[in-house]
Amino acid sequence: MTKEELYINIKKQGKELSPQERINLYMQGKEVDCLPYNLLSHEALAYNWGFTKGELRRSFEAKCAHLERKRDLYGETGIDGSLGLRGLSEALGSKMRYPENSEDLVIEPILKNYEQLDVLEEFEVRKNKFLLKKMDEMHRLIKHFPDMPIFGGVAGPISTAISIRQIELVLRDMKKRPEQLQRLLEFCVSANLKWVKTLNEEFGITSISIADPATTTDILGHKYYKEFSYPYIKKLFDGIMKITNQVPSLHICGHSKLILKDLADIGFNNFSLDNCENLEEIKELVGDKMFLGGNIAPVDVMRNGTIDDVIDATKQVIYYGSDNPCGYMVMPGCQVPLGTPQENIDALRYTVREYSKDAVKGKRINPFQ
Repeated sequence: MTKEELYINIKKQGKELSPQERINLYMQGKEVDCLPYNLLSHEALAYNWGFTKGELRRSFEAKCAHLERKRDLYGETGIDGSLGLRGLSEALGSKMRYPENSEDLVIEPILKNYEQLDVLEEFEVRKNKFLLKKMDEMHRLIKHFPDMPIFGGVAGPISTAISIRQIELVLRDMKKRPEQLQRLLEFCVSANLKWVKTLNEEFGITSISIADPATTTDILGHKYYKEFSYPYIKKLFDGIMKITNQVPSLHICGHSKLILKDLADIGFNNFSLDNCENLEEIKELVGDKMFLGGNIAPVDVMRNGTIDDVIDATKQVIYYGSDNPCGYMVMPGCQVPLGTPQENIDALRYTVREYSKDAVKGKRINPFQ
């Protein structure tokens, strides 16, 4: 399909349900216009529309303009109260680098030796300048967009740890200093829960996501996962549940198949899987316990592929994901990178709307017919 043909076809599609309307009806088992979907393209869209990451970080006006355009064109809205993978590390005093158009980097993690934990453990959200500034901006965004939903997020304990302490040292500590590392992980759980508690008290936020790429079995073997990830992600889950009374969602970059049953047993029921996993296998493994999302390749397909590649990949996940008993959301396996062609982002949306019509949770859709 050419770019011109794509946009002609998009114009023919007409109106759609809002993302919130769609997911609410879908989870009730009611028929909806198409499967739920998420473009996971917040920063890629901003880049395509002429905003740099630096502008979005520095400028309140740029943030507002971007949110307005995204809302008006895609119906996707939301004020982000998440700390990302490095926000807590920055709040604690790690030295950062801010490229104008790529990911923020921790260039000097704050925790060089474990004696410093005595000071870090005194961390309080409402005394932290970085987090107070973030909360002030959230209040301003809420005032500007009073009807927008607001959500929060934290990194998983082991992913937080490797932003606070150099990853090579953390991996070495698993063998050489396990007790000290366990103390660090306890702190990571505690600090993240302080942020979640503040979000709940200050903004009434109950929707929390956890991103934990370092828990992938590509980094941790099963033995180290059981010792240094599982107990602490369970504590984080339990703490979030106690604060919000709502199950947090979870995303793990990389392979996660070997640990998904453990995570489902903890109580996670909303999981976003990377494109390296087999969606059919994951569905058979935990589909009776977990709402699933993801699996479209963000780089090979979304950024580097053609419109037809995106259409084909999206049809594949519709076919394999649509009959997941607990539901499925069409989306890339991770955030779509900068430089992703606008037409590829729009091709994903077009394909979901065109080839998953009249979707019902748990009902197989064959987009190839």
